Amino acid sequence: MQPILRDQNPVRRADPFQKPEESRVGPPLSILPPGLGSTVHGPGGGTVEALSKTFGGMYADPAAQAAVKAKPGVYPGVNDLTGKYGNLASGKRSSTQGVVLHRTESPSAASTLSGYDERIKKGSHIGAQYLIDEKGGSNLVTPLDSMVSHSKGFSDSTVGVEVVGPAKKLDRTGAKSPLRDQISALDLSPKMEQRLLGYNDKKLNNVVKWNGDQIYEDISGAQKRSVWNLSNHLAKEYGLDMNSVSQHGADESGANNYTKQTLPDFSAHEHINPKALGEAEPMIEFLQARQRYPELVAQAEKRLETMRASGAAPEEIAKVEALVKKEQDTLGALNLDGNDAEQQALKAEQDAGKPGEASAREHERTDFYDHFYDRIGGLEGAIQ
Repeated sequence: MQPILRDQNPVRRADPFQKPEESRVGPPLSILPPGLGSTVHGPGGGTVEALSKTFGGMYADPAAQAAVKAKPGVYPGVNDLTGKYGNLASGKRSSTQGVVLHRTESPSAASTLSGYDERIKKGSHIGAQYLIDEKGGSNLVTPLDSMVSHSKGFSDSTVGVEVVGPAKKLDRTGAKSPLRDQISALDLSPKMEQRLLGYNDKKLNNVVKWNGDQIYEDISGAQKRSVWNLSNHLAKEYGLDMNSVSQHGADESGANNYTKQTLPDFSAHEHINPKALGEAEPMIEFLQARQRYPELVAQAEKRLETMRASGAAPEEIAKVEALVKKEQDTLGALNLDGNDAEQQALKAEQDAGKPGEASAREHERTDFYDHFYDRIGGLEGAIQ
């Protein structure tokens, strides 16, 4: 079996719906090694093309995308809403040193944009440059170089990305169920859930109290796909390092206090301003895990070679072979997530009502993001 070549990460550079809060300070977190280079797999899904019938509205018509391709920030797959909501901006940013990820208070893009309309009428500039809707659609709301109020102390030097999805309200009284059970029942990102449930009951109660009894669940597979693709575009646009990410503050209380000098390239809103639990940490967790994916596939390939050489049981070898083949195919499909020829081939198959190879690759991409942590866990289990 020929080893598959890896994708590569961007190169390191030479809140719309809540009231501004205090900022934090602390060192940037950069814990992941750079990705392995590849001329075959490229960014491994680092960009996304516009496909009208796929992924819940994530894609737009290819001809329309070509017409706006030159506009800053309107990357493939991104809808341009600046004509209607551009006045949400108060001017231009003085610089760009990073990206801040947010969640909304509203459950839909429609209600979020309606809120933007009201803010514009009132002369408010609370908003964001991007809005990723509940189906994974990416929208440029204000010009890429605009200034909008999205994170206190950092709005003039960062791009704001909102992802639709409101927080859940927790009941610390335990009237219906214990607080720990309430948290266990939520769809949280794995590391965040493990950390919270690792607290003793007293600390867990205090952490929830300090965060206003609010907690955000993980984002959907469609939203993960858009967050990854948009983050890669912005990393390339501004020379940002996707290994430079924020971390939670002491006691989850918003006390991390990053400054402009220590701000990571990609930050969760609640890591730089006091906000509700998990407003964007699940996206930071996802970005870290997504960058590890090609490396995990490579490790699984090495594990398979070792098993063959050591004469492992045929049934065990067969299981790992199937896993490696599946993930190799997925890596190839992810690489084409942003390829003009792939977009055209998929559209042709959809228009003809005859699913083919492009449709199969799209299914692989969708399955990957919809079952992301299961896929990562499967690889981690195979290499142990």
